[in-house]
Amino acid sequence: MSTAPAEPAEAPQRRWLAGYRDLLAVPGFGRLAAVGLASKLPAGMVGLGLLLLVGRDHAYGTAGLAVSGSAIGQALTAPLRGRLMDRCSPRLVLLGSLAAHLAAVTALLALARGRAPVAALLALAVALGVTMPPVAVLMRTLWHGAAGPRTAGTAMALDSAMTGTALITGPLLASWLSLSVSPLAPFVVVALLTTGAVALLVGVVGPATAPPRAAGTGHWLGPLACAPLRRLLAADALFVAAVTGIDVLLPGYAQEYDAAPYTGLYLGALSVGSVLGSLALGALPSGRSGGPGPGVLLGVFATGAGALAVACRISPVAVLLVCPVAGLAIGSAFGALRTIGGDLAPRGRVTETMSWLSSLDLAGGAAGAALFAHLADAEGSRTALLLVPAVIAPAALLSRRLRTDGTPPGATPCPPRAPRRVR
Repeated sequence: MSTAPAEPAEAPQRRWLAGYRDLLAVPGFGRLAAVGLASKLPAGMVGLGLLLLVGRDHAYGTAGLAVSGSAIGQALTAPLRGRLMDRCSPRLVLLGSLAAHLAAVTALLALARGRAPVAALLALAVALGVTMPPVAVLMRTLWHGAAGPRTAGTAMALDSAMTGTALITGPLLASWLSLSVSPLAPFVVVALLTTGAVALLVGVVGPATAPPRAAGTGHWLGPLACAPLRRLLAADALFVAAVTGIDVLLPGYAQEYDAAPYTGLYLGALSVGSVLGSLALGALPSGRSGGPGPGVLLGVFATGAGALAVACRISPVAVLLVCPVAGLAIGSAFGALRTIGGDLAPRGRVTETMSWLSSLDLAGGAAGAALFAHLADAEGSRTALLLVPAVIAPAALLSRRLRTDGTPPGATPCPPRAPRRVR
């Protein structure tokens, strides 16, 4: 298979913000942006909403199991839903998932009115994750396809900035609704947002827009048959584990050193830095993907994590000042990993590839939370923070040979397997 054609000669001379100007010119940009934002708020609301809803009548540990069950249900089924989106009509998958999800939300709200059995609540929490319409994943596929090669990186950077914004506003909205209105209110809002996002997206994808797959791409492993994609997925899982580790360790540090009021400020400052970093990546005047590759960005993140570990030895105020700087590479690394994931995906399997990335996000987050919480208990949060760069370093090494055009040096993007001859 021949390599992709080179960028035009003028591509390296693109100016700052050129990627955003090109993205604004994409047909249907307004609708895509609206769906993208609406699809991300529910993810930031469901976890805290479940914690507060189940924790109202049951032990906090039970509430934590409900949150974990929802995440596990979503992680285990995301690749299957992505494969269905690629093989079937995305419209049918979206509408079917929405109907099942609304039924699960309705059942959860009905049971939550009384003191429901724990097993039933946990089963419905898992059902929430299993039936979640794959709007956010499909949005990344649409961004990658609609933006074009020169603007795909900017689109993914914007998508990451939206995710960071939703991770700030989603929990705040869920908390306010739960405590000021009703513990059921966040799920009503989640249902409305999800329904609106699906309705808008159905109009974008049409009745049957699943792209045809190339001959020979029917391997049962799907995208996992591609070695560069496997490296990318491993790097993504390690990266998310490190990010989650910081999210777990900073509140612990605040509690250990009598700085509890800083807890929310630490996480908010990290998220603000992440959003700004994502937007800056999309504004860079480069041609193919809007900035440096993930290996460089993960190296920058490792440096920021190291700076946080040093700041913890100084004072809680120093940690707060470093948090926005440490967060700068988080959103941009997410965007770069997803841009390359879309580039490496076999034809007709982009949505499944994005779904695998989402599953590895959840798996890496769960592993990072468990690992660094244990290290914080055993060694203290300051010592555990010193180990975060050790988790990021392998991720940077795994992704350093993946260029931002999706091709490892000296290789071509994962080619389709040649069909076997039937004798």
